[in-house]
Amino acid sequence: MSNAERTILVFGATGRQGGSVANALLEKGWSVRALVRDPAAPTSMALGHAGVDLMQGSFTNAEAIRAAMRDAYGVFSVLPGDMPDGEEVRIGCAIADFAVESGIAHLVYSSGASVGETLTGVARFDAKPRIEAHIRDLPILATIIRPMIFMEMLTAPRFGLNQGRFTFLLKPEQSMQLIAVSDIGRFVAAIFADKPGFGGKTLKIASDTVTGGGLGAMLTEAAKRLIVYDRFPEEVLAANPDLAQMAESLEDGPLAQHVDLDVMREMNPQIVSCRTWLAGAGRSALLAALNTDPGQGESGA
Repeated sequence: MSNAERTILVFGATGRQGGSVANALLEKGWSVRALVRDPAAPTSMALGHAGVDLMQGSFTNAEAIRAAMRDAYGVFSVLPGDMPDGEEVRIGCAIADFAVESGIAHLVYSSGASVGETLTGVARFDAKPRIEAHIRDLPILATIIRPMIFMEMLTAPRFGLNQGRFTFLLKPEQSMQLIAVSDIGRFVAAIFADKPGFGGKTLKIASDTVTGGGLGAMLTEAAKRLIVYDRFPEEVLAANPDLAQMAESLEDGPLAQHVDLDVMREMNPQIVSCRTWLAGAGRSALLAALNTDPGQGESGA
């Protein structure tokens, strides 16, 4: 059976990850279906014009989800980042349950790179690992991906680009891995194309490895002006639990566990480096961050 004869239901298709996945699947010839709240919204209409089959519904509409999964081969599940913790767990588990009920051949769930093997006891950090654990207990072939930190995060106003600096969590010599959102779609397309190879696996995905000092150099090159790199002061980290948890994870936690980029390139030969992203897809966001009103660019989080 060809890809065109098999349908992948993509959740979150009007967002960044889901949109990337929908586009990559279309490029590989899959039939793509999306559950959208408002088919007349510009983002939904753009999907429809690209060839995506739109079905109206929401995360809370069980019958709409069942209808969208009918006769589908695969499901890509990703949830909004601003969803309340308890709601994220409930809906993430429910989507997986519906996939089992519907006889889905391959479920791909997008989790988070900061997920570890043990729970932290903090609800907002433990939502994704709870969904992962639920999926592993189900009678369905599933692949769990853990995308590393998005390159798109680099242009957030709070890091101070508009003031000629980039203040972040890394020590200058410390490294981290990043991923371009466009690469997430290509990785997922590769996973759906090889169910025997990726079914049942949990894997981090990344596009590039950078250091704090290297980020300063790349941002300087892309901005064509000096961008000084610095790390958040310890008092800022101590006052912000989310930043502190992320810094700890980069130091000695899940975010410090890097993936083999050669393996990533085998999955996705079009992998995007950070330098390439800053000069291309990320350039407009970079320019906007560089020119943000200084009053909106404070990095105190």
